[in-house]
Amino acid sequence: MEKAEGESERVEPGPVQVALLYKILKAQRETLEFLKSITAEGVDFPIPDVSVTDTRTINFLKEYPYRKIRSIDPVFNKGPNTAWVRVNEEAKEISIEDREDITISRPKATIEHITIRVAAGKPTTIRMIGHY
Repeated sequence: MEKAEGESERVEPGPVQVALLYKILKAQRETLEFLKSITAEGVDFPIPDVSVTDTRTINFLKEYPYRKIRSIDPVFNKGPNTAWVRVNEEAKEISIEDREDITISRPKATIEHITIRVAAGKPTTIRMIGHY
């Protein structure tokens, strides 16, 4: 049986190839650990003002900073109406009145997303600064 044009023979990996792959994997792990050790924690990042007309979710895993965050300080309601904020899937909502600010903080970076809700037909704008 002849091989078709463009086909190649499959070669099983030999001990040298396995050793090289192991060295590459080890180097990648060491690089990852190094990057984790030099990445600063407690870095502040601005969250663009959020105009809410009904319900809005900000997912920090899908949007900048693409990681869980530790706190949001402050969460400032620029007004003119009351807003309610829910962290992750917690049952408790936190009320923020007009021109009021609050702090949302966790001991570890566990905040994946927040949901901001306002009463129907009563829009408001929220300003936040996050920390990871």
